[in-house]
Amino acid sequence: MNSNLLTTRIKGIQIEYKELLSKLSPKLKSGQVPEALDELNLFWLRHIDEVQLYLKYWLYGEDCYIFTAATFMDFNDNEHLPFLLMGEKHILDDPLGRYSELCGKMERSTDSEFLYRQVIITSEDNLRILEGTDENILILPLRLFNQSRDSRVLYEIGEQAFVSLFDGIDSIRDYFKKCDSIDDIVAYAREDIGRIVVFSEDDDITVPIKDRFIRALAELPYMVNPQKQDAYNFFMMVFGCIQQAIDIIASCIEYKCTPYIRYPVSLHYVNLLSENILDKEFMSKLCFKMNIAFAVHQLCDKDKLASVGFERFLEKQQQYDFDKKLLHALSMHGINEENFENRIVPQIITDELEKFYSTLLVSE
Repeated sequence: MNSNLLTTRIKGIQIEYKELLSKLSPKLKSGQVPEALDELNLFWLRHIDEVQLYLKYWLYGEDCYIFTAATFMDFNDNEHLPFLLMGEKHILDDPLGRYSELCGKMERSTDSEFLYRQVIITSEDNLRILEGTDENILILPLRLFNQSRDSRVLYEIGEQAFVSLFDGIDSIRDYFKKCDSIDDIVAYAREDIGRIVVFSEDDDITVPIKDRFIRALAELPYMVNPQKQDAYNFFMMVFGCIQQAIDIIASCIEYKCTPYIRYPVSLHYVNLLSENILDKEFMSKLCFKMNIAFAVHQLCDKDKLASVGFERFLEKQQQYDFDKKLLHALSMHGINEENFENRIVPQIITDELEKFYSTLLVSE
């Protein structure tokens, strides 16, 4: 299949996906969430070969960013605009495929009702993206399509990363054998565990890990089970973040793309685990671009981007090429893969954003 035919087919699949989401909306709102998610998964399974071909041969090597580690993008809050500032190709890693797995494991409860509501929010947001971005953002369940990975291998990598947080513990089984309370966890923890483990966006790593864990139990009820021991809840909070980061890294290595991450906890774990990846050259570039994109998201004024309407924003961005100008400005200040945490970086990004805001107001 040549590139034009494949691109046309992918666009057709996006239209079919939009139609399916619209069709399933009543089913989702009536509480038939697992059934609707099964239909969505079957849809992607039918198209897996075409999407794989597109990802591996026509997307591979492009300057592509993947919006990932998010429950939804939030089109109504203009979250798509700073995303479109970075790179040439843009894909939303569809979270709905992941929800199917979670729903399958969860009995009907308060937690499942929370998850069902999130599925509806994500589905409606996906529809708005497909209708409102003129095919400039593709929605694909990227991580579900990464066939080069063995899920057991990824689990074992995550297990090794989790176990490495402790001294005198050599497996997950051993962890649960030796640890029950948070005091047990602290007793076996590495001296630097407080720097490595992050529970939430506003977690203060200067506070003792025990106090932070107790606070996380209260503030993150959807991630824990109050009926379970501390060791179980600590494992669920930390191992889930580790597995997500490994999954993201594996997908980005597979397709040579850059993760666009706006949640600081996810960013932390990807940065942390990237240090252990053998392909140092690729990972250093990935972390550089990922962290710069995160900073752009944090510093960007979305209202200014949205003020001129989507079509004009897109036209101006394509003419201006913001990310190329930003990377050039960073380079001119000596900022690269080795020193992107330099304190002057936010000011450089802010200056470049201001220049772009100005171009939006210039009449042709």
